[in-house]
Amino acid sequence: MRSDLIVFVLTESILLLLFVVTLIADRRIRLKANKSGITAEIKRGEQSMNALYVNFGIATVVFTLIVQACEVLKGNQVFFIVLNYGMLTYIRISGDTLLISPINWSN
Repeated sequence: MRSDLIVFVLTESILLLLFVVTLIADRRIRLKANKSGITAEIKRGEQSMNALYVNFGIATVVFTLIVQACEVLKGNQVFFIVLNYGMLTYIRISGDTLLISPINWSN
């Protein structure tokens, strides 16, 4: 159906945009950390980690269901499910660094 394709393209575009922004911000933070030589250890509380895991799980299920419901993708669904899971995992792992590190976009 046409609406399936529209929803799929819209959600994939949003996920891809979030992934690219996270990738760029993560690279900038790592580059600055390498130049300064400063290291840090990130610790989160149990409630914070539980909330992150729940949000990650919900996002994974939502994106998987969108791909499964899209009739146009028959035969390619596994590829997009794995791709989405990989992007969401990277966003989740990098999120620890991005949430704690202040980003100065002007440099």
